[in-house]
Amino acid sequence: TKVNSENSVSFNYPKFTPSNSGLTLQGSAKVSDSGVLELTRRTGSDRNVGRVVYTNPIPIWDKKTDNLASFVSSFSFIMETIAGSSPAQGIIFFLTDPSGFQIPSHSFVGKLGVVDANRADNNFVGVEFDVYSNPWDPNYTHIGINPYGLYSSKLVKWNYVSGSLVNVKIIYDSHSTTLSVVAIDNRGQISTISLMVDLRCLLSETAVIGLSGSSGISRSSGNEQLHNIHSWSFTSTLDPTIRLMSSNIINNITVTDASYY
Repeated sequence: TKVNSENSVSFNYPKFTPSNSGLTLQGSAKVSDSGVLELTRRTGSDRNVGRVVYTNPIPIWDKKTDNLASFVSSFSFIMETIAGSSPAQGIIFFLTDPSGFQIPSHSFVGKLGVVDANRADNNFVGVEFDVYSNPWDPNYTHIGINPYGLYSSKLVKWNYVSGSLVNVKIIYDSHSTTLSVVAIDNRGQISTISLMVDLRCLLSETAVIGLSGSSGISRSSGNEQLHNIHSWSFTSTLDPTIRLMSSNIINNITVTDASYY
């Protein structure tokens, strides 16, 4: 389901099909017979990176009025470590300039399909769900908000269990320029994090949005993981009179709110 206008975008994919209009699959990403979007697969390759990108750029802000969009994105995923391997690497929700529509070169393994290891000007904003400690990471699994690259400006420890279904809601409130994240797994474990981020300072007026997953070196090296997206929805508007959702939801959410997803 898609609804697009000059200043607003809305789409909802409760499951996926190979013919889904509006989505572009990149790298190793493919849709399974059961309607699951598999970002990474059992390939044994250290270049096992897959992304799903919304094909049309999203209006983020208006240079003439300085108005900024609010948005809500929800998605569910399962990361599953292959037997005999260790967890690696993770999933990231990202916004980037339209020039970053394609998977960057040299962006496999810990670069999560969004960073070219040979460039210094990797321009994106992301929310990462990271289960492997690279040199720039803390030594624990975490959820991080990354406004300037792979380094998380704010993060929270995340006790992820392989095979758990995780429901995520990401809220950007243009009034407070706050990016907030709520993640609930099927055990009822809740993780929340928020950060003030002015997207006008980081992105062009339109942006590409997507989900990206990257596996580890390879099964032979002991790091291989599947990254499966089960659903994805997104709603945004540039209308300053509409407030999609306050980030105060973070302060009020309870385990019973898992049905909210």
